[in-house]
Amino acid sequence: MSLPDFVALASANGFRGVDFSIDAAMGIGLETTRELFQTHRVVPASFGFPVEWRTDEETFRNGLAHLAEKAAFAQQLGCSRTVTWVMPSSDDLAAYRETSLSRWAQIARVLNDSGVNFGLEFLGPKQFRPDPSKVWFYDIAGALDAADEVNSRTGANNVGLLVDCWHWFSGGGTSMDLASIPPEQIVHVHINDAPRGVALDDLKDNERELPGATGEIDVPGFLQTLSSIGYDGPAAVETFWKRPEVAGHEVAAREAGQAVKQVFEKAGLAF
Repeated sequence: MSLPDFVALASANGFRGVDFSIDAAMGIGLETTRELFQTHRVVPASFGFPVEWRTDEETFRNGLAHLAEKAAFAQQLGCSRTVTWVMPSSDDLAAYRETSLSRWAQIARVLNDSGVNFGLEFLGPKQFRPDPSKVWFYDIAGALDAADEVNSRTGANNVGLLVDCWHWFSGGGTSMDLASIPPEQIVHVHINDAPRGVALDDLKDNERELPGATGEIDVPGFLQTLSSIGYDGPAAVETFWKRPEVAGHEVAAREAGQAVKQVFEKAGLAF
């Protein structure tokens, strides 16, 4: 789906913001993109992180070389958030940790020049950490430690967390864990639900439901806790849902909008 169609569909179904591709936006130009968001009264909430930092050094360097231009473009759109997911374990844990921290620090410095915050998404499901001896982090506490380490290396303080209720739940997180996050370090939020009747250790990352669909995850409580500590930024629905392929984008967007509105209403928050 094109960016104009995506933004129009989001707006038509009550969404006040979208996560978007910075490359797609740059492809149609700054003024066209700015007018697109303004016309539909939709906020460019977060752009997909465009640098592959998980593989070889050459790939990382090539991506990093274009990051300043992309971050500056996002800043001109009024978007100050981008996020990336982090695998919780590695066979060579020491090297993985140091390479990741070093690359994130380089990324953070570039993003900071354009006032963009960088969110690290911890991954909770046990499927990603079969060997406990090779785990770096999969929860809020570990992700905060990693973000703080990057911030201490750069002095920029623009690295925080993407908090996904799926990963919070599947990693055994609690409301107290949520409440421990400094609100200024929450870069972005994702909401969804877990399938009914699946044990915590058996949850699979790509098998999710719309927020509020089963009630396995207390999404209203999750949102209330974040609101209570002062977070007032965006929350995006993320499900790896097959509904758009089955029913079409329009039906899927309508159902997603209705689901998000319902959990916000249950939380006593405006959608």
